[in-house]
Amino acid sequence: MRSQSASRPNSFAAYPACTASTNLNQRRVLSLENPVAGQGLGALSRIAALGEQSYRGVRMSFRHRTATGLGFDSNYTISNCEADTYYSGGFFNYDDGYTKIDDPSYDRGNCVQNRTHIGNVSVTYQTPQFATPVLGALASDWRIAGVFNARSGQWLTVFTNRDIAGTGILGSTTTEWIQRVNEVSDDVYGDDEVNSYLNREAFAFPAAGTLGNHKKNSLSGPGFRSVDVALSRLLNLGGTRTVQLRVEVFNLLNTFNLGNPETVLDLATFGRITTMSGNPRLMQFGVKYGF
Repeated sequence: MRSQSASRPNSFAAYPACTASTNLNQRRVLSLENPVAGQGLGALSRIAALGEQSYRGVRMSFRHRTATGLGFDSNYTISNCEADTYYSGGFFNYDDGYTKIDDPSYDRGNCVQNRTHIGNVSVTYQTPQFATPVLGALASDWRIAGVFNARSGQWLTVFTNRDIAGTGILGSTTTEWIQRVNEVSDDVYGDDEVNSYLNREAFAFPAAGTLGNHKKNSLSGPGFRSVDVALSRLLNLGGTRTVQLRVEVFNLLNTFNLGNPETVLDLATFGRITTMSGNPRLMQFGVKYGF
């Protein structure tokens, strides 16, 4: 590479490689336009009214109540959301900027917060007032509520933590290079849900000075499901005095929900899942006295 020197605009400096960290500032737009004025400049941010997001979704719900104290609620949402910024669902300054400065559409992909499928089912039941003293004392006014929640996985992107493109643009964490790699096969998922959730052979590093063709947020992580239950009873002690007994169980079935796999292709743990999503079974008890 031959680049104009910052101190002498009519002279040139020679570099052994065109794209290298040592000539990053000399390759920036303002330095190329005017080496003298741009010699003291590094990374700059430009604020502009850019960014597109589209959302399409359908939500269906069903509700039913019976005279016997049984209630049933359910809803299901299927949606598609795409955006060309990391932030979606609101208006934010995209401080980290676009990966490809002159082409925001390169960063278009599924919205990071969006889940394609979300379903919830809740069932409630309250026991009646029993006439006999024993049943009335033991079984009246109990309320049980159960909630089942399921949703599809988070959208994922395969990255490299090296500045292969030589642009000097940091990723969304602002602490490391995050550039997408090449997707060389449609067989992107591995044959082992935990140890090889993603297929390493389906991805490759792009050539030096180039950006990868892998689409942002195009892979789906593991889904999530859980059942929560609450059991409570309100006891009337006379007058305004009451006692509420409550037991809550989160993740009743102790379902092990997998976390997201490693998505940095440079790491030996790429494609492996080493974390869990959510919590194991948790129980809590409560007593509330009102007067």
